[in-house]
Amino acid sequence: MTVYHCPDRAPVPRQQRQERLINPITRTTRLLAALALVSAAGIAVGGPFVPAGDLALRHDIQRLADHGIITGAVTTWPLAWGPVLADIRRYDGTADLPPDVRDAITRIEVRARWETRTNEVTFNAEASVAESPTRIRGYQHTPREQGEIGLGFNYTGDLFAVSLNGQAVADASDGEEFRADGSFVGVVLGNYAFTANTLERWWGPGWDGSLILGNNARPIPSVSIDRMHTDAFETRWLSWLGPWDLSVHFGRMESDRYVPEARFFGMRFNFRPIPSLEIGLTRSAQWCGEGRPCGLDTFWNLLIGRDNRGGEGIDVDNEPGNQLAGVDWRWSRLFGSPLAFYGQAIGEDEAGGFPSRYLGQLGIEGTGMISGRWSYRWFGELAETKCDVLEPNSGFDCAYNHSIYQTGYRYRGRSVGHGADNDARLLSAGVVLVDTDETQWQALVRYGALNRGGNPDPANTLTPTRQDIASLDLVHVRMFKYGRIDIGLGMERAEDDVSGQTSSDFRGYLQWRSAY
Repeated sequence: MTVYHCPDRAPVPRQQRQERLINPITRTTRLLAALALVSAAGIAVGGPFVPAGDLALRHDIQRLADHGIITGAVTTWPLAWGPVLADIRRYDGTADLPPDVRDAITRIEVRARWETRTNEVTFNAEASVAESPTRIRGYQHTPREQGEIGLGFNYTGDLFAVSLNGQAVADASDGEEFRADGSFVGVVLGNYAFTANTLERWWGPGWDGSLILGNNARPIPSVSIDRMHTDAFETRWLSWLGPWDLSVHFGRMESDRYVPEARFFGMRFNFRPIPSLEIGLTRSAQWCGEGRPCGLDTFWNLLIGRDNRGGEGIDVDNEPGNQLAGVDWRWSRLFGSPLAFYGQAIGEDEAGGFPSRYLGQLGIEGTGMISGRWSYRWFGELAETKCDVLEPNSGFDCAYNHSIYQTGYRYRGRSVGHGADNDARLLSAGVVLVDTDETQWQALVRYGALNRGGNPDPANTLTPTRQDIASLDLVHVRMFKYGRIDIGLGMERAEDDVSGQTSSDFRGYLQWRSAY
């Protein structure tokens, strides 16, 4: 794998390097990482990943993908820096680009300059204070706790890359006052990165939520395999798929749950059959854990979908696990306009070998430029996190719940899927504006109902009974000599359907991240 370096450019404000981490969590994780490092002789690492959680950076990358400059799939985060920069350098016709696209290229290359440096150790730091951190976490990386401070170091060499980060938090909501979120250690073998990691992931085109895997919950410690360059198949039988990407990971969940140390499996394949259309196929599952079968035969049954109780010898004692699977899509440049339409359909059950009892999400977005200075993106998104999305009066108490894995599709007190947890209907509208010097403004409005049907559900991480909510959040980001400052202010109004009580919650945060 080639390491790509940015060309020299005029001095610009320095950007902080997003945290990424790994805590060597289990003996298995450490062993796999060590074996990968030993076997990597003569193979160069293609630089670190483009992290999930930076809304403005994602906006810039998506803008280049919609313009045809980035040709690979871009809805599986984190991405790899190598193919992003390779596409930018291959593009012919930079002089004819719209101003906002040229600015996006500059910002991406500046960011990559700091994140793809090789054969040197770099350090990073961050700190934040927050009052009432948001209950529903969207794509943007915001503080999880009232107080956080973190330090880390990063090294990308000719054989491997490592980023080790640690955080200390105050009043930890999950009891973990010391963390190693955002770390990784790994190598590239051929066109695949093998990592042991605690990286945040975001699978799907949504800007405010992913129904199957987002960054609402803290990252699950995992061993992952990710395709780097997303070139199309050469065979004519599969070349029609266009550029494609693959991500597979195996994680271990926490011990303080109904089935302690359940395993987590995720697999995503996404492709671009035409430049304006990206499609993703995703599966995830909870399986194994204390008191549950963990053999290869169990995993095989899970993988091929032989896991419905009552069929083919499957009963409560050997049921492989709790699975979700589905499809998402994003269609850009609608009728030659700067609009894009996207959606996600995720099945909580299986029927006839295919997902069923779907959760659903639909969205529309647009981009442009204001006053020759501000690049912007707006979006509107509707998410329905109950099963049987097209049936208004059924499907409650189903999504993200399971009769065996009774803690549900949740990790350390938060949903692994959409931040609104199960049985929600949430309408979101947001905008991000990015100045040429990387100053940002972000706004997000939400309106809807949480846990809106069925029986009272104490497993729901937000509310055991229905709540109608409305919220507004504003974020301002500025670069300066010593890093990046994020300032966020918001409020949420919630009305509980059972008690009839209405509450108004004001929140805010101040977050600093270093530059190198």
